[in-house]
Amino acid sequence: MSGGKVLWQIGPADLVDNYRQPDLLDPVVLQVSAAAGTRRWPLFHPSEADPDGGYRLHPYTIQFHIAEEPQGAYLLRLCYLAIAPRLAFLEVAVNGVSGAVYLRPEPGRSGEIRLHAGLHTTIYAEGVAEVLIPASLLRRGANALVLTARDEGEVLRVDRPEAIKRLDRMANGAGFIYQQLTLLHQPAPPADPVRRVAVVPTVLYRRGRDGELVERCFVEVELAGGCPAGEMRLTLREGDREERHALALPARPFGHVRLPFDLFDGDGEVAWRLEGPGWVREGRLRRKRKWLVYITPHAHTDIGYTHRQWEVAERLCRNIDFALDRLAALPEGQTDFTYHLDSAWALEHYLQTRSPARIRALAEAVRKGKIGVAGNYVDLLTHLAGLEDLIRNHAVTDVLLRPLGAAARFDAVVDVASITGAAPTILSEAGIPYLVHANNQDRGPFRLNGNLHLKSPFWWEGAAGGRVLVWLAKMYCELRKVCGSPPVPASAERGLELWLAEYEREDYVPDAVLLYGQEADNTDLDPQPIDFVRRWNETYAYPRLIACDVAQFFDDVAARFGDRLPTVRGDGGAYWEDGALSSLAETAQVREAQASLPAAERLEALAAIHAPGRAFPLAQFDEAWRQVLLYDEHTWGAFLSCSDPDALLTQDQWAVKAGFARSAADWARRLLHGAATRHSLCWNTDGREVVVYNPHSFAVSGPVQVEIEPDEVPVDPATGQAIPMRTLRRLATQAVVELWIDQMPGLSYRRLVLVRRPAAEPGTSGQAMDVDTAGKDFDNPVILENDFYRLTVDTGRGAIASWFDKDLQQELADPSDPLGLGRLLYARGGEGTRLVSNQANLPDGHPEVLSRFRPTAVRLERHALGQTLVLTGEVEAGELTITVSLPRRAKWVDLAYRYRKESRRTKEAVYVAFPTALAGATVRSDAHLGWVDWHREQLPGGCKEWLPLQTSILLSTEGAEVQICSPDVPLFTVGSIVRGRWPKEMDLTGGKVFSYVMNNYWHTNYKAEQGGEIAFRYRLTSGRAIPRDQAYRLGWSTRRGLYAHRISFQDFRPVRAPYADPAGGRLAEVGPEQVALTAFTRARWASGYVLRLQEIAGGARTAHVRIPGRHIARAWLTDLLERERAELRPAPDGSLAVPVPAWGLATVRFELADDDEGGAES
Repeated sequence: MSGGKVLWQIGPADLVDNYRQPDLLDPVVLQVSAAAGTRRWPLFHPSEADPDGGYRLHPYTIQFHIAEEPQGAYLLRLCYLAIAPRLAFLEVAVNGVSGAVYLRPEPGRSGEIRLHAGLHTTIYAEGVAEVLIPASLLRRGANALVLTARDEGEVLRVDRPEAIKRLDRMANGAGFIYQQLTLLHQPAPPADPVRRVAVVPTVLYRRGRDGELVERCFVEVELAGGCPAGEMRLTLREGDREERHALALPARPFGHVRLPFDLFDGDGEVAWRLEGPGWVREGRLRRKRKWLVYITPHAHTDIGYTHRQWEVAERLCRNIDFALDRLAALPEGQTDFTYHLDSAWALEHYLQTRSPARIRALAEAVRKGKIGVAGNYVDLLTHLAGLEDLIRNHAVTDVLLRPLGAAARFDAVVDVASITGAAPTILSEAGIPYLVHANNQDRGPFRLNGNLHLKSPFWWEGAAGGRVLVWLAKMYCELRKVCGSPPVPASAERGLELWLAEYEREDYVPDAVLLYGQEADNTDLDPQPIDFVRRWNETYAYPRLIACDVAQFFDDVAARFGDRLPTVRGDGGAYWEDGALSSLAETAQVREAQASLPAAERLEALAAIHAPGRAFPLAQFDEAWRQVLLYDEHTWGAFLSCSDPDALLTQDQWAVKAGFARSAADWARRLLHGAATRHSLCWNTDGREVVVYNPHSFAVSGPVQVEIEPDEVPVDPATGQAIPMRTLRRLATQAVVELWIDQMPGLSYRRLVLVRRPAAEPGTSGQAMDVDTAGKDFDNPVILENDFYRLTVDTGRGAIASWFDKDLQQELADPSDPLGLGRLLYARGGEGTRLVSNQANLPDGHPEVLSRFRPTAVRLERHALGQTLVLTGEVEAGELTITVSLPRRAKWVDLAYRYRKESRRTKEAVYVAFPTALAGATVRSDAHLGWVDWHREQLPGGCKEWLPLQTSILLSTEGAEVQICSPDVPLFTVGSIVRGRWPKEMDLTGGKVFSYVMNNYWHTNYKAEQGGEIAFRYRLTSGRAIPRDQAYRLGWSTRRGLYAHRISFQDFRPVRAPYADPAGGRLAEVGPEQVALTAFTRARWASGYVLRLQEIAGGARTAHVRIPGRHIARAWLTDLLERERAELRPAPDGSLAVPVPAWGLATVRFELADDDEGGAES
C-alpha cells in the first residue's frame, strides 16, 4: 500500500450511521478544517439503485485547503465495506474533473462487525481502494472533492413506501459503506503511467454466439495520471490455444479503467499479456469454478415476533397455498421453484385449516420433493430443551408427515445462533441425515468467531455416536441477501461474485453451495424472485441456480464429495439461551415440566401394563409435550418487546408465551398425579396413607413433600417406625410436611400408613431455635454440621464462609474470595454497550456489581431431617430469603432462594457466586448426552461467556470434585460474570463459577423486565471423585425428586401383583445403575410399548429390563421415531437384554406375552 504525508483523514469518529436513512445528512458537505466532534460524514453511500435513497444520486462533498502550490501526486485512499450485493463504483470529481474508482473487496476475516446491519448479512466484504490524483487537478487554497456512488445497472424500481419497507434492508442497500477516507501527499510524481494492472476472472459463465462456454473477465487498470483515448491489446494463452482482444481505452484524466472481455473455456491456468500506450504487463490467471448454487425458497418461521402467534400461523399457511398454486402453474418439466418449511409448526396448522383437496395436493408435493418439511416441529433453543424435548420435537413432525406418506430428511436450525453437541446423535437416531444451520450473528457470533462456515459442508459427529452432514449458512433469506431485494441480474452478478469468493479456495472441495432461504421472518412469499431465477438461468450457464427442497443439495454433495468432506466434533454452546433468563419464573416452570413429564410417562406406562384394560393417554401427553416445545421455541415475544414493552403487540405475545409455560407445568403436575393415582387405586387400605413413588429407574434417597392433617404421622407398616418428618406450613385444617425417604429402589412405590400421634412426639417434629431477629447484631456466624460437612454461614453477608468436607478433610469454599459461597449478586447497567449487542464498535460493558445484603431476620431450625437456616435480608431491587439445609442422612447441601424483586427496565443481571477452593479445576456440565469439558470440547466459535447445563456443574481436580446441581437455572459462567466481550477464546477452567440467574440484556424478542417472587435452588455435594453416573443420578433426582400423595380409605378392589404387599413394591426393574430409563410410553405406530435407555457412565453396557408379573414376548431396537432396526430376543423369564452405546441411547419397542395390554387412546 502506498504511503505519503497525511493531509486529512475522515475516520470512525466522524461517521454517522445513515444505513437505514440514506438521506439523513443530505446535503453532505464536510469541511475538513471543522473542529473535532463537529464533522459528520455519512457511513453509507447510496447509489441511484438504492430504494431507501429515493433511486437518485447522492453526491458527497469534501472541502479542504492546500497551503502550498500542489506538486507531485495526491493519493485518495478509501477503506470500505460491502454488506449488500449492489456494490457501486465511485465517481470522484476533483475541482470539477471526474474519474472512476472501482471497488474489489474481499471476504472479511476478522469476525469484527462494526455495523448492526452487518450482523444480519450474508455478504460482508472489506477492501481498500486507492486513486492517484495528479497535482495539476488541485490548486493552492480551497479544493473540493465530490464523491458519487454510481450503479449504472438494471434497477427494478419499487415505488410504494410500504413495499420498500417489506424488502430486506440488509439486501436492498445499493452502494457501499465507508470505514475511513484519507488524502496523502506524495512529493515525487509517478514515473510509470499506470500504478496497477489486473486481469480478473469472475464466476459468470455464459454461452457465446457459437455455443462455446465463455467466462466473463475484466481488465482493470489504475492510472497514475491522465491517459488519452487509445487501444490496449490483450493476449491470452493456454496450451496451444491463443486469443487476442483489442480493448478500447477511453480517455481519462485520472482514476481507474475497467473493461470486460470473454475468456474461452478450459481447465488450466491462462497466461496473459496486456499492452497499453507505453507500457506492458504480464501475468497468469486461474478460472473461477463453475458453480452449482442450490437455492431453497422459504420464509423463516418465528412463532410471533412480527405478528401475534396465530396470525403468523395463517400467514405461513398462505405461503403454502401460494407454493401449491405456483407449482401447479409451472410448465411440465420446469424446475425453477420449490418451497420448504423450516419447521413443521405451520404444517400442523395447515392440516387443521385447509380442505381435503388442498391437503392432497400438499401431500403429493411433499412426496415429490417440491415442498420440503424440516424434521423439527419448532426451531428450538436446543440447550434450553431437554433430551426428550429434542426427540419429541421430531416425533411431532413425524406424526404430521407419516399420514402424507413422507418422512423428514433434514433439520433446519434457523436464526438460532448455536446448537447442542447432542444434535448429530439425535438426528442420526431419528433417521435424519442432514442439517442446515442458518446462524443469526446478532448476539450470537458463532460463525464470526469460529469461521466454521468455511468448512461447510462438513460432517458433524456426536459425542455419543452418529453424524450428520451440515451446511452452516451465513444467514437466512440469502437469495435476497446475495442476489438483491428485489433480485435482478445486475444485483446477482455482483452479489454472487462477492459471496462465492469465500468458497473459491483449494480446500473447498465441492462445486456446489447452498444459498439458504428467500424471505425474512413470517413474510409473504414473493413471486418475483421465482421469475428472476428463470431469467438468470436463461442468461448464464454458471452459476446455475437450482431450486431444491434442501435435501437435494445434500444428496448431491454427499454422493459426489462425501468421503472428502471435513469432520468436526464439539458443542456450539448456548448463545441465545440467555434470553430465557429474561423470564426465569416461566423457564423454571418448563424445566420442572421437562423433568416431570418423563416421570409421569414412566408411571403411566407401568400403570397400563399392570392393569389390563387401561389405555395410555397418548393424546394428553402429546399436548403436554407440545406446550413444552412451544416454550422452548426461540421466539419469546414481539420485535418491539424491549423498545416498547407496553405495546399491546408485546403484551399479547408474551401472554401466549407465558401461557405455554404455565400449561406445560400444569400438564406435568396433572399427569404425574394422575399416573400415581392409577397405581394407588389398585389396592385396599384400612385408612389414610401416604404413597411415595420413585419414578426414576435408579435408587433415590431424599426429601418429599405431602399434605396431611396436623396430628397425622406417616409410619412404615413393615417396621412400625415413624418416618422422619418436619412440618413446613400449618394451614387451617392441614399441614404441609417434608418426609425423608432412604434408598427407595428405582420404579418402586412405598406405602406409609398415617396414624394420629401428638405432633411433638420425638423423631417426628423439629425443634426451632431463633438465632437472631431483626434489629440485632448479625456479626456472629451460624454453624450447621452433620457427619459429612461443617458449614459456617456469614449472616451479615448472606453467604457461606466455610464449607468443610470431613471425609476429604478439605475446605471447599475459597476463603480468600470476598463474595462467599452462594452470594447473590446484582449487576447494574449496560445499555448501549456490548452487553446488549456484539457490534465491535460499541463500548465494552462494565456493569456495576452490587453484593449488598442487609439481614433482617435469621432462624435456625434443628429437626428430624437435619438443620435448616432461613436468612432474610434486603438486597438490590428487593428482598431475598436464603434457606440453607443440611440433611442428617445425605452428603449434600441444599440452597433455596426466594427473591422478591421489583421490575426494572434498566439493564440488569443477577448471579449467585460459587467461589470454591478447587483452583484450576476442569469445568464440566452435563449435556443431553454425557458431560462437556467446556475448555476443550466446543466447536470453533462456540459461546464461552455463559454455558448451559441440564442438571449440574462439575468441578474436578486431582484431589476433589464438587457438583453443583441447578434444577431451575439453566446457565452458568466461569471465572467472571458476563461482561459482553464475546470472546473467540477464553479460559474455561477454575474453581469459581456463577449461576447466571436472570438478565434483560437483549434489545429485541425477549422480556424487558421481570419482577415478583422468583424462586430457584441448588444442591451441592463433593467427593474425592464423583463417578459420572452418580452425578447424573443426583442431578436428575434433584430436578425431579420422589413424588408423594395422600390417599383415603378404599375397599372392594381385587388386588393383584405388584400391588399386594402392604409396604409397597417394584413396578419394573432396569439395570445396571450405569443405565437410566429416560422414556417409557405407549408405542404410536404399532402395538406394545416403547422405552428408551441412556448410558450415563461413558462405557458401552448391556441393560436388563424386567417387569414383575409380566413377560416381554417380542422386542425390537428402533430409531427414535419407532422405525424398527433389529429384533431382540427376550430371555425365557420374560426379561430383556438391550445393548446401549457409551453415552448413547437405545430405543426399544416391545410386546407383552398376553393380549390384554391396555390400548392406545384413540
